[in-house]
Parts: sequence; structure tokens; C-alpha cells
Amino acid sequence: MSLVPEMDAELMESYSESYDNFYEAYGICDMMASKVDASWGTCPGDRTSCRPSIRVKVTNLKEPSAFRRAVVVVVAMEKMRRGVFNAADGCHFGDSDLLEIFGSILVEDDIHVQTFERTFMAESVYRYFSSTVQGITDTDNKSLALNEFSGQAQLVALHLQGPNVERQVKLNMSFYTSPPGDKKRPVTLGIVGKQLYLSCVMVGSTPELRLEEVSGILTAIKSDLLRFLFFKADESYSSSFESASCPGWFISTSRNPNEPVTVSTSQSGIQNFKLFNE
Repeated sequence: MSLVPEMDAELMESYSESYDNFYEAYGICDMMASKVDASWGTCPGDRTSCRPSIRVKVTNLKEPSAFRRAVVVVVAMEKMRRGVFNAADGCHFGDSDLLEIFGSILVEDDIHVQTFERTFMAESVYRYFSSTVQGITDTDNKSLALNEFSGQAQLVALHLQGPNVERQVKLNMSFYTSPPGDKKRPVTLGIVGKQLYLSCVMVGSTPELRLEEVSGILTAIKSDLLRFLFFKADESYSSSFESASCPGWFISTSRNPNEPVTVSTSQSGIQNFKLFNE
């Protein structure tokens, strides 16, 4: 066994007095090299086939400078590879030797990946932030009017003239938060002067537009109240209202007058409405 010999000024760049026992060299050849030229002791056989075996010994790992010590190892190995062991007529210390050293130091460990079959997402919540009163007609200029009978209410679309204009309903349109960049704005549609809100519910396999009594403003809408929410999309001079609980179904009026307001997926009815500030 022979210790790594003293190094000249060029090799002392990476040396520290506190690392006297940091690395040691063992081999079948005595390595005495105070300069770049290496002088060798007695080796069995041809000296050119002699390859020193290097083993790194790390001590005092409890000190907080473990990373710094690793850097010193790298620097020392590189100095030996380029200097002491790179003599033209001696044994060569190559990259493969360096890899063997680090292979004995570093421990390869498996990375454990855990796969989950289900992904859980937080429930969407639409929060109220403003409201406005709007007059409304469809693009055929039919107004919406409220028919009430036997404790039930229904919206119909018809042309109103003269004194009948008073029957035209106004909407209390409330706006809710939506994802940034989304052109469709979540809204609820209430009847001004009434505690009635438009809702879209599934009856059997077909969605149905209803009027439901609600006290006050719906300040937060979760899945249990999604039937009251509609996505308002604006096109030049008109707007459409798509049901949030029944995607693809829009508030519609018939092309015939005095027919109920419904929800539909086709263009057989009128799905675009004109709004007026009140």
C-alpha cells in the first residue's frame, strides 16, 4: 500500500490540509511522483502493462462538508489522470478507471413509481360578482311574457303592442366567475319583481326549461345548483344561452307566436336574443 505522494504547486490547487486522510491509493506498483514524470518501483512483468488500482476512502462523513469532499475527489482524480498517470512511458489512468472508482462509491437505486387509477378534482364553484337588469326579445322581435295560472308560471314568446307591452318581462342577469379567456360568461336569469329563476332540468332523457322560486341572489353555484346556470355567448348584436347542466341545449323560442320558451339543440327554433339595458 502507498499513499498518494506529495504534490507540487500545480497539484496543490485542490489540496486542503483538512483532507489528509480523504483519499488513499493502493496498487501493485509503488507510485512515487513528485512531478509530472512518474517513477515506478519494481513491477512484475512489463511495466507498460501495469495498471494501478485506485480506491477512494471517505472518512468523517458526519462533517457538513460532504459535497465539498466529493468535489475534491473529482479534482484529485482529474489531476492524477492528466499529470501523474499520463506519463508517456508509464501506466495510464484512463476514463474507465475513473468510472470504476465512482462505480464503487455511488449506489444505484431504483425509482419507485406509484400509479393511481383515479384522479380527484376539486368541485367547480361559480361565484357571484355583479348583476344588471336587461330587457329581452328574440331576433324575431318577440318579447318574453309571463303566464301564471294555478300557482304555476310559464314563459311564452309573442309580439306585444300597445298596452300589452306591460306584460314584457325583464331579466335580472347575474354574472359569475369564469376561467380566464373563456368567451362564454356564466349567468343566472331571474324574473324582475318575482322570485323566479330559469332552470334547465333533465326529465327522463330530455332537458326541460322551468321557472323555480328562489329567495335572494344565488351567491355561489355548485353542482347541486348547476341547473340555474347558463353560459352566455355574444355574437355581434345578439346573445345565446347554453345550459350548464345540459351542454348543447340552448334557450329557444318557437317561430310561431305565443308558444312556450324551451331549450333545444337544433336551429328549428330561435336561439338568439337581443338584450337592452333598463
